[in-house]
Amino acid sequence: MNTRNTFRSTTALAMGILTATAITAACGTENTDTPAITTTAQPALNGPEGSQKAPEQQASEAAIAKVNEFFAVLARVESDPTIDINTLDTVASGTILDQVKANVTLRRSQGIVSTGALNVVDATVTAVDAPIGEDGTPTSGSARADLRVCVDGSDYQQRRPDGSSTLDPNRIPRELGKPTLENVNWPDASGWRVISDSVNKSGTACDAP
Repeated sequence: MNTRNTFRSTTALAMGILTATAITAACGTENTDTPAITTTAQPALNGPEGSQKAPEQQASEAAIAKVNEFFAVLARVESDPTIDINTLDTVASGTILDQVKANVTLRRSQGIVSTGALNVVDATVTAVDAPIGEDGTPTSGSARADLRVCVDGSDYQQRRPDGSSTLDPNRIPRELGKPTLENVNWPDASGWRVISDSVNKSGTACDAP
């Protein structure tokens, strides 16, 4: 991902995709299953036992799931140049989507292929805003969620046709990302997309503020 980090790792670790290397980093594995992650401190509430989840919790859980999906889809696209690059439209939108596509297109033209994976090992929803009716149920509109994620890229690589790596051999194994997601089709859970990442420096450690 210049290159931004973690998402920059996903945008920064990989060549700076979010801003370049990171976002791109999340790919390169043949295993497209969504990786398990640990979630903490979600700003969402559970209703009484047996009741439906609160809209805030629905939004939080769906946003975290989309972050996982983002990395899985990016992994497929980066590791296999025959996969339609527009598959990325299902997980990102706006400027980030344009940057990721441009980065992947450039690397494909140079014969660079990703291997390994970027795994989200921790995710926290720091803010969520989702339309809710007077009766407390979700109403149609646009929802947003801010996340703080820690991405492990220790197994991730980008290799040129001669086998050499494009990545810094001294990069830190885990990087911080602060992605924002938007869902213009709320409350449809499939509408979430990564739209930005507020971490601007590649190599930002997960314990950074």
